[in-house]
Amino acid sequence: MKILDAQFVTGVVGERDVMYDGTPHIAFIGRSNVGKSTTINTLLGRKKLVKTGRTPGKTREINFFKVSTDITQDVYFVDLPGYGYAKVSKTDRQRLRGIIEWYISHPASDLELVVLIIDAKAGLTDFDKQMFELMDQTGKNYILAVNKIDKLNQKGINKLKKEIKADVPNAETGKNVFYYSAFKNKNIHLLRDALFGGLKEKE
Repeated sequence: MKILDAQFVTGVVGERDVMYDGTPHIAFIGRSNVGKSTTINTLLGRKKLVKTGRTPGKTREINFFKVSTDITQDVYFVDLPGYGYAKVSKTDRQRLRGIIEWYISHPASDLELVVLIIDAKAGLTDFDKQMFELMDQTGKNYILAVNKIDKLNQKGINKLKKEIKADVPNAETGKNVFYYSAFKNKNIHLLRDALFGGLKEKE
């Protein structure tokens, strides 16, 4: 499969037609500084499509990118604001959390899959676990993407896998949990295959 085109469409903070125009969404969420933007760029074979700001918590709206491949139907990659950054005010944190929860629980959007990205060194946070609960409650399909595994040795990876297996319902490596490094481009193809594997083929 080849990525033919990937373009920024729009940023939203509320109801817009792009939410439900029939194009499936693959949404990316995660704590600030987990490498969300780098992951999306690497998945698409781009360097600067999604801007990677030096200041965590920079994204304040839901950004839509339309992606075309040679095999599957078109899809939106949806970049949600990062959460949990300490230097963002409490009011802003609550507002960003509200945006994320509104999008995930939206009853009419074309949300196909949620990719929750975590930092391998930091592990799962309480808010990550709350996101899993929300996705279970709303019946959303999701994948756990564990980035920056190049920062851990094998012992650390094995420990993390045990923790994730205990905390994530039905966690199974290779099916709904993926360990990779966006920066090193390690195992990113496995995550890419999982994201596009559930989409319809072009007619």
